[in-house]
Amino acid sequence: MLRANLSIGWNESMTAPIKQVAEMEKDLSKYLFSDASDFIKKLITVMLDEPSTRDMLGKFTMKVNNSLPFLLMNDYRLSLITNSLQRSQLLKKILVSGL
Repeated sequence: MLRANLSIGWNESMTAPIKQVAEMEKDLSKYLFSDASDFIKKLITVMLDEPSTRDMLGKFTMKVNNSLPFLLMNDYRLSLITNSLQRSQLLKKILVSGL
């Protein structure tokens, strides 16, 4: 369902449940990471800079995405806002096709 949001959005009746899930994910990411957004930012930067480790980091990123899907979606949204073309393409590939 979250993957569909990248291209078609979701029904208005799903807004409240999705917001609740996002809040729970935010609490979990606060518990796991000191700064989750910074962690994802650095992870994606390393994936872009080091092609030799891209496979291994891609698998790890997919595990993170399975547990915390809004975290990657938020980074994707930020990459579009800041016109980070390579970053947004890589994140979209991860979110839509699973790398």
